[in-house]
Amino acid sequence: MADTKEQELDEDGLVVQKYESMVLCVLPQEGFGDQILRYARSALYNVHVGTWSVSPTPDEPVKGRLQDEFLVDAGVASVDMSRYSGILIAGSEGKSSLAEDAKTLQLVRDAAAEGKLIAAWGNALEVLINAGVVKGKKVTGDRALADAARNGGGKFTGRQVEIAGTIITASDEGAGMRFGQALAEIVRI
Repeated sequence: MADTKEQELDEDGLVVQKYESMVLCVLPQEGFGDQILRYARSALYNVHVGTWSVSPTPDEPVKGRLQDEFLVDAGVASVDMSRYSGILIAGSEGKSSLAEDAKTLQLVRDAAAEGKLIAAWGNALEVLINAGVVKGKKVTGDRALADAARNGGGKFTGRQVEIAGTIITASDEGAGMRFGQALAEIVRI
């Protein structure tokens, strides 16, 4: 059966995508995992969920670990969770620069209070720990954070992907496809 819904086209004749909801992607300024971010965004787009990217310094390009470099949509300080169906915190190389960012921590707490999707991979698990949302949850991420996760009341499993209610964590970029599929399942309408 053909889709009889009229598609809106832009000035170049391309179909304008309409999303059912949006997920907030919080990115560090540099060193984030490009590949897993691509998997996550692609999986969300496939279920008609868009993404809105923010960083602490919105006027400077964010730079991925491998090759991605782009300007984000806004600064993390300018957003709140009311418009979004969830939040995705990007893991990066070295220590997570987002783990001490008060606004990012508050956004994660707000998402938890509203029962929205919370996702992180690698060292971004530290953001969830510092926000206090891992208590009683199975989580995974950078193995160097195993003790911190346990001290925060979580159960660190070391698995590739963990799903604990609306919290999804992944160990690293190798979990890309499974992580993206898990995100899509949580926010699917």
